Amino acid sequence: MTATSEAELHLVQQLIARERLSLDLCARGRTSFLSHIGAAPRLVPGPWIGHRDLIYALALANLAPAQRTSLARAVLVEHDREFGVGRLRLRTLPSGLPLGGSSLRLQPHGPGSGSGGPSCLYTWALGASARAASCEWLLLRAEPTWSQTDPPRPLAPEAIETLHALSASVVILVATAPDARMVADRCLRGVPFTAHPRFLPHLVGDDSKVTRPAGQEPARVRLWPHDAVNAPGFWPVHKDRSQAIAGAVLLVDAPEPVRQQVHAWHAAHPDARRIEVARASCPGRAGRAEISALWHACERPQVLLRGDPEWAGDARRFLQDLGAGVEAQAQGTQLALL
Repeated sequence: MTATSEAELHLVQQLIARERLSLDLCARGRTSFLSHIGAAPRLVPGPWIGHRDLIYALALANLAPAQRTSLARAVLVEHDREFGVGRLRLRTLPSGLPLGGSSLRLQPHGPGSGSGGPSCLYTWALGASARAASCEWLLLRAEPTWSQTDPPRPLAPEAIETLHALSASVVILVATAPDARMVADRCLRGVPFTAHPRFLPHLVGDDSKVTRPAGQEPARVRLWPHDAVNAPGFWPVHKDRSQAIAGAVLLVDAPEPVRQQVHAWHAAHPDARRIEVARASCPGRAGRAEISALWHACERPQVLLRGDPEWAGDARRFLQDLGAGVEAQAQGTQLALL
């Protein structure tokens, strides 16, 4: 790493750590920019900023009264319209994910910023149609759809339709509400399904086939969060407990701890032989071709790589093969470093 790049990396870290804006992290005394539903681990009440569609989507979620107060006071922004927080000039761009998913371009301005400082494009998650912007640093989070050399195939509607036609029960495990929405839009159009209460408000629409859990005939296909494997309702129970229920649990972009938890549940299930566990990728997410195109469209910036160490190693090698200068920050030490 050259002295110039090291100095720029320090400025980028300082930019993220010391400015009034925090990215997908609710911190006391700082304004929180929310890029995607589910990106912030905890929605701590405070000053929030988000794309208009994201704020509207959050209004449907089960929030505490203090969180609803913050939501009512949140600043709504539109893509490609510049705004400011502290000494930062900011602009959101579509991330390619639904429910107001956004990337954020940051650049310092004002007294003490010299020539303006390094321009950065912050991303948390990316769809195949993510918008690029010229920048000197691209902040990427390693994701399995593009980090892995040989990722699982994207979930296909034909697979769900076949399982539904066989009267099989299907649980599709996804990470966030945007992932659930992408799976529903691309794979469940002709199939009745239900979802965990965390996802359900974001999936009900005029053309939706969602069957609410209170319906007379509960849907056999359900969308479920990665972190709710042990929650009630994860796997259906037949009215006659002597009859086994056959089906499949589909792990969509699940990290290793989730896979281990599902395999432990499966091993302990009395009807394990009739339940298949399989892996898949989320349809519509960016793959390596899209990440390569995005990096070139951003004018070949330096990359600050974050995320799960399981995927970060392959992600770094892929980016370096493109010709990118990569600095990696492991998930366990990211917050301390920033």
